[in-house]
Amino acid sequence: MLLAVIPLLFEGTDTSKFVTVRAPGIEMRRNMAMATSAPWVDSNIWQFRRAPSKSYFSDVTGKSVALAMAEAHSQGVELALRTTPDQRKEYEAMAAFLRTVPEGPTAVWANLAVTDDGSDAAGEALNLLSRRNLLFTTKPGAKADLKLKADKSITNPYDFAQEARQKLGEDKRLVRLYGSEITIADLRREGNKVRLSLIQYGRRPSDAPRIRVRGHYSNVRALVYGTGEMQVTDLTTDGAYTEFTLPSLPLYAVLDLTAR
Repeated sequence: MLLAVIPLLFEGTDTSKFVTVRAPGIEMRRNMAMATSAPWVDSNIWQFRRAPSKSYFSDVTGKSVALAMAEAHSQGVELALRTTPDQRKEYEAMAAFLRTVPEGPTAVWANLAVTDDGSDAAGEALNLLSRRNLLFTTKPGAKADLKLKADKSITNPYDFAQEARQKLGEDKRLVRLYGSEITIADLRREGNKVRLSLIQYGRRPSDAPRIRVRGHYSNVRALVYGTGEMQVTDLTTDGAYTEFTLPSLPLYAVLDLTAR
């Protein structure tokens, strides 16, 4: 069972024992097809999924401490944070929230089992899978709906992710989100219990995202950072899926679902 993983504040100078990752966030990038800007999510989720047993370090001075902590907590990884004294209040607020999250499933539930050669090209492909909520695992021998190979021969990660989505098919996807293109989901499952983590990278809350999860669930309990317990609405089952609405998603939510 998963206890709350609370990142630590880093006060030393030697970061050699850590894998350094970027401070997460969102930026606007030029859309190549149109004369507009599109949001781009800078996320470390794919790296944490790639190597969950490693210890990580991130310099988040001037960035969102809470967002970095949410990423680490959702993946159950160790993370050390370099912050400023002014960020201590934000750190303590997220740490207090994480302590309220009960134990939950730890076993990764993924659509895709990816053989990863560790190359930069494979990493870019994993990043795109993560951002598009095509849930993957790199654990050797893992069972999944689709097996893929990510290696240095990949020249276009967008094509790789699109082909994976087409091969998998929409009807087999474990989770789908409607109403937010900048939210990354994670699923864990043990027995009849499922934990869904949602990280929203935008500067403003996502208003009433609709969530679809594979399976029939009779109970959904949502804990939302900044709000506490929140009741989901419009819970329905259709075929092999359950859908519901989360009234608001400011930054991080942990939802525990119980199967019928």
